[in-house]
Amino acid sequence: MVEHSSLTDKQKRLIYRANHRGTKEMDWLMGKYIEASVAKMDESKVDHVDTLLKFSEPEIEGWLMGKTSDYPDEFSELIVEIQKFHKL
Repeated sequence: MVEHSSLTDKQKRLIYRANHRGTKEMDWLMGKYIEASVAKMDESKVDHVDTLLKFSEPEIEGWLMGKTSDYPDEFSELIVEIQKFHKL
């Protein structure tokens, strides 16, 4: 678990948003990845992940689980990174 006192407000908000997606599955998928990675993210990466989280639950879950690959190209690396993190 990340020491929250060393994180920026943006990073803390990202952790919260990732852990409160709406379904337990997405809370776990996104939350665990963000908690493990956020301390190493620069502001640009935080913004990029934050933008991904604006998509709907079914869209993100479909992308992560490989049910569909119609995600925007700008998220290709991030989707693969999250999949590798969870060994999907």
